[in-house]
Amino acid sequence: MESKISKYQDQIYNFNGLWDVPSICGLKIVKKQDETIVIATDLFDENPGTSITEWNTKLAKELCDKYEIDYKRLIYIEHTPNKKTKLSFNQESFYIVEFDIDNDKFENPKWKEISKEEVNKLITE
Repeated sequence: MESKISKYQDQIYNFNGLWDVPSICGLKIVKKQDETIVIATDLFDENPGTSITEWNTKLAKELCDKYEIDYKRLIYIEHTPNKKTKLSFNQESFYIVEFDIDNDKFENPKWKEISKEEVNKLITE
């Protein structure tokens, strides 16, 4: 089946979050031979609604359905950009999020931190 996305996308993505509040995130999609890498970036200051971490099970499913991404070939990464402060929770981070998938529903997210270098390697190899 031919995907609705090109090999690479980088955009601002609008979604309805908690209580249907309009929300946004950065979205990068890299389609590769055997997998599709989705990087959702939390846009703290620009996002009027729900964070990607709060909404990841629903956002990951929505993106897979919209862009015809095979759930089993998805690598879903949450990205927090550097807010340029000394507080550790404001530093740049990347987490691969794995989900249990039950009857077309994403559940039980599990996070594993990875480095920016590992993300770059996933995208370029």
